[in-house]
Amino acid sequence: MDIRNTGGIRYIIMKREIFEWSWESEAGQDSFSRCVGFKDEKASRAEVLQIESLLRLTPCRMIDIGCGNGRQTLIFAEKGYTVTGIDIASRFLETAKQNANKMHLAVDFQQKRASELTQKDVFDFALAYNHNIGFLSDKERLLHFRKIYACLHDGGIFFMKTAGPQITENAQNYTLRDWNETEKEFILVDKKIENGYRYEKCITIDKDSGDIKEYREKQRAFSLQEIINILQGAGFQKITCYADFERAPADVNHFGIFICQKS
Repeated sequence: MDIRNTGGIRYIIMKREIFEWSWESEAGQDSFSRCVGFKDEKASRAEVLQIESLLRLTPCRMIDIGCGNGRQTLIFAEKGYTVTGIDIASRFLETAKQNANKMHLAVDFQQKRASELTQKDVFDFALAYNHNIGFLSDKERLLHFRKIYACLHDGGIFFMKTAGPQITENAQNYTLRDWNETEKEFILVDKKIENGYRYEKCITIDKDSGDIKEYREKQRAFSLQEIINILQGAGFQKITCYADFERAPADVNHFGIFICQKS
């Protein structure tokens, strides 16, 4: 914020920046950390236990796709899994590597997309938790899941819990506007779904400087059947869908957990 006096009149000039949001950009990673953030260790351990219980999973060779700051990756490694973690967000990966060093855990963290995977028939288990695929192009999305399929052994399991906008019968179109306040800033979130896409603005106002940052994003929204079609197109034929970890059956209005077996 720049304060100037001109002709006895006091002007306050605030800085405004506009960003097109992406996982790769440092601005996008910064906004996620401040506006959304990662769950803490207690919650992450509870999620890992849910996954193990649902799948009857025991230590094996696994890959964590979109591992973020490694919050679950490191817990699996601590439990005896041989883990590779991939993500395209450099800041989050650096945090994951630092935490692995502190915990004396050997985890193979790599900055790459799933569509860049070269392994074939290597992993017993692939994890994609709170996985958001709406930013991928149609071409990359197909390659993304084909590479996940290819990296698994026959009989290997791919577990995906989706994040991001959904298309349901209950909400074909919706709008949401909400204000939040933190210690350092005000945050306005404005979302809407139109024609199969979600458009979102996240505007932050710094309380001290008055500076404004506006993050804009556009991503595809998916229905249950669309996600099943994508998984089948990648090669998965054995697919079980749930609405939650209690094994409630998925339907067109409640879905998000996908268990896929390579055959």
